[in-house]
Amino acid sequence: MSLGFPIVVDWRVLLFTLVVSVMTGLGFGIFPALQLSGTNINQTLRDEGRGATGGRHHLELKGLLVVGQVALSLMLLIAAGLLLRSFMRLMSVDPGFDPARVLTMKVSLPTVKYAKPEQQIAFFDEMLRKVSAVPGVGSTAMSAALPLTPIRVTPVLPEGQPDVPLAQRPFIIIEAITPGWFHTMRVPLKAGRDFKDTDTGQSPNVVIINEALAHQYWPNENPLGKHILVGRQTSAAEIIGVAANVKNSGLALDTQPQLYLPFRQLPWGNMNLLVRTNMEPHAMISAVRGQISAVDPDQPVTGIQSIEELLDDSRAQPRSTMLLLTIFSATALALVMVGLYGVLAYLVAQRRQELGIRLALGADKSQIMRMIIQHGLKLTLVGISVGLVIALVAALAVSLVGVGFMETLLYKAGLRDLTTFAFVPPVFLAIFLLACYIPARQATKVDPAEALR
Repeated sequence: MSLGFPIVVDWRVLLFTLVVSVMTGLGFGIFPALQLSGTNINQTLRDEGRGATGGRHHLELKGLLVVGQVALSLMLLIAAGLLLRSFMRLMSVDPGFDPARVLTMKVSLPTVKYAKPEQQIAFFDEMLRKVSAVPGVGSTAMSAALPLTPIRVTPVLPEGQPDVPLAQRPFIIIEAITPGWFHTMRVPLKAGRDFKDTDTGQSPNVVIINEALAHQYWPNENPLGKHILVGRQTSAAEIIGVAANVKNSGLALDTQPQLYLPFRQLPWGNMNLLVRTNMEPHAMISAVRGQISAVDPDQPVTGIQSIEELLDDSRAQPRSTMLLLTIFSATALALVMVGLYGVLAYLVAQRRQELGIRLALGADKSQIMRMIIQHGLKLTLVGISVGLVIALVAALAVSLVGVGFMETLLYKAGLRDLTTFAFVPPVFLAIFLLACYIPARQATKVDPAEALR
């Protein structure tokens, strides 16, 4: 499974982390020392003697830190929840083609040996003929670009649009393919016909457009038979077919208008072989490479992978981002739970004498437990409220100002996704109630006689 980008140890990051850690330790060590140096001994002794109010200032400070930790952890969990919902939607996106059992490999012809278009066409024709004859191969085709990754755009002039200079014309994705590409990739043709072997450089120019382009320029008309001037061509190409939309700029982006041109009218030396097999694609690698070598023993192939692997790679970065943020969120959640437990345990220790008196006077253990849990619940609810408000304000600010870094990582899971904002706080609260239970349970086990002594 690809992670989308390499994760390596960077000495600059390590140095920055070391400096931040040292400064944090010094900062949090200096403040208690300064507080201790300015302590009023008489007042402290009086506070400690009262038991119930002893160290109240320190307890309030610790509670404030817990509130801040809860708020920060909640914001991280909301962000992780948004990324998780986004990734789940991305996994169910229909790319517009069937990626199952399709093997692909890049064939780049050397310009010295295959300089002329006729030589390139002859090589690829023979290669397709031999590969198609391999047992287990269902169909074959070629394309200049792999799915999801366009490599060429060109200015076009659709019929009915104003005749403007070349630089002012809209730039559209173009793709050179061989006949049978739509069949191999199982992309349905909504209207018209596929390319034929007779669509060559000597025949009239033809193109197939996708639905996005048809809707953009001929929303209420039949585009078949209309013409479109491609690039610097002097004669316009006739539209002979309309293909279903295919994700051509990544899974998370809407399909862009696109033109398909027959390879024989736009020959190129760098092509991708697509082989739909009747078995596991990797089992066919040796046989396919053998047929390519039979055409030219010196011709290498690169980028061997299945289309399913290609799709998996396209999801790698959002997956890795989601995993890293989830790990950070889980770490923050664990630290906050430890912090809340520490505050409540400190509260029990500070109020040990008070709790012993309450128990000696007949207080029920459930009342003691409820008192401690209510204190932890108060801190948690304040932290959740603060974190939720900050998260909502940040989401609203990002949506008003423009698309930010976080929003670019989300696919159909906006920053104001109410489901995530409504689901995370209750789960968060349930987890923290568990953190409150242990010190509350300890408070009920205080021995009144020992506490009074």
